[in-house]
Amino acid sequence: MKIHIIAAALSLATFAAPAQAATNDFFSDLSGKWSGSGKAYLAKLGDVSANCNLSINGASGSVAMSGKCGLLLFQQPLGLNLKATNPSNVTGTYTGSKTGTAKLSGAVKGDKLVLAVAWNGPVNGDRAAQMVLKRSGANSLELTVIDKVNGKARNTSRFSFKRN
Repeated sequence: MKIHIIAAALSLATFAAPAQAATNDFFSDLSGKWSGSGKAYLAKLGDVSANCNLSINGASGSVAMSGKCGLLLFQQPLGLNLKATNPSNVTGTYTGSKTGTAKLSGAVKGDKLVLAVAWNGPVNGDRAAQMVLKRSGANSLELTVIDKVNGKARNTSRFSFKRN
C-alpha cells in the first residue's frame, strides 16, 4: 500500500526576509507526537481509510517527521525531512513510497507548506506530484498529496493530525 501523506509544491516567495521568517515560524513548534486518520488512493482499491502515528522533531528552519500509517495489520512507514536552504526555499526528502525516496522542494505560503514532489519512479503514471502541509491550529495539521490519476488532478492522500 502506498500512502503518500505529506505532499505539495512550494512556490517561491517574492521577498526573502518574510519567507525565512515564515519558514522558521512554520517549523518552530511542530515537535511532538501526532496521530491522525484519513484516506489514501490506491489504484486497485480506490480510496482506503488509514490511521497514522507520527513523531515530529523540529527546530528553527528544519523538521523531521517519522511514523507509520495503515489499517489493521498492514503498516506503511513514512518519513519527511525538510530544511530551509535559503531565505525563500525549503528542500528535503519523503520516504514511504514504493518507488523509494522522493525529493521535495517548495516554500511556506501563509499557513501552508507547499512542496513539489519528485518521485524516484513512476507513481500514477508520472514522477511529479504536489504535497501540502497545512497548520490548522497550534495542535493540528492537515497533510495532502495531489497527483494526476488518469490525467486529472485529485487528492491521492489526505490526513488530519492532532498533537497527542
